[in-house]
Amino acid sequence: MNTIKPKHRLEYALLKQLSWLAQWMSDKTASRAGIILGVLAFDLFQLRRKVAMDNLAQAFPEKNPGEIKDIAGSLYRNLGKNLLEFLQFPKLSGEDIKSKVKFIGQEHLDQAIKGGKGALLISSHFGNWELCSSSIAAYGYPLSVVVYEQHNLLVDQMMNNIRRAKNLDVIFKPDAPRAILKALARNRFVAILIDQDAGQDGVFVDFMGRPAATAKGPAIFAIRTGAPLLAGVIVRQDDGGHICYIEPPIYADPANDKEQEILRLTALVTQAMEKYVRQYPDHWYWVHRRWKTKPKQKDSPL
Repeated sequence: MNTIKPKHRLEYALLKQLSWLAQWMSDKTASRAGIILGVLAFDLFQLRRKVAMDNLAQAFPEKNPGEIKDIAGSLYRNLGKNLLEFLQFPKLSGEDIKSKVKFIGQEHLDQAIKGGKGALLISSHFGNWELCSSSIAAYGYPLSVVVYEQHNLLVDQMMNNIRRAKNLDVIFKPDAPRAILKALARNRFVAILIDQDAGQDGVFVDFMGRPAATAKGPAIFAIRTGAPLLAGVIVRQDDGGHICYIEPPIYADPANDKEQEILRLTALVTQAMEKYVRQYPDHWYWVHRRWKTKPKQKDSPL
């Protein structure tokens, strides 16, 4: 069980102050401030910079060190913008959020609702993923989001209060299986990010040219409930807006062998994520040790 340490109180106080400032900023000012935060994190403090650079170099061996550094720097600036945008949420109405996000593939959300079994919305730490989920809720779709508890409980509570205020139901990872099944049974959407290392409990599929341990829960839920898997990401635009792309639904085939079907479904949604990562490499969270877990000899990633 996490405890609240003095440093947690300091982090929380600083974040609350930054949140107060963000809500007084215009969108342009918040964007500039986010860029400054990103530059400081990348160039001055070099927070997990080596991890990001190493991951990028292995994913894009054809790019030279200067190109890799440019992508990484752009990622950190985007992360800074993401933070300021998230902290502005309390002042934004649903209509404000809708005005910031355009959907391509929204018909797939409508199709899933009509299907009556809910849907598993599969994404990754890509673009402003918090804005993506909040915009889906703002458009009137019932959405639950699966989250990990933060080490800093004060920050965790603050973040989840912001999410709930945007009509998001929060499902905590330890309670996820039962809560996800209940949500799907009520024809709700459940958003799950699948780009974190899943350890040996995951299934190995190819991601950016390397086997990556990936959570198999979404595939299991799809097989068990018949709910479709909808992969999607949000992409930042030069004008400050965003486009949320929703891919066509992927359905489980109950006639297939369960283990092979888990592998197939997980590979398909991972391939959908990779398509966008390759197109917008400065949008994905390269600072995570995605390939930390190595496959055993018998594992054969798709």
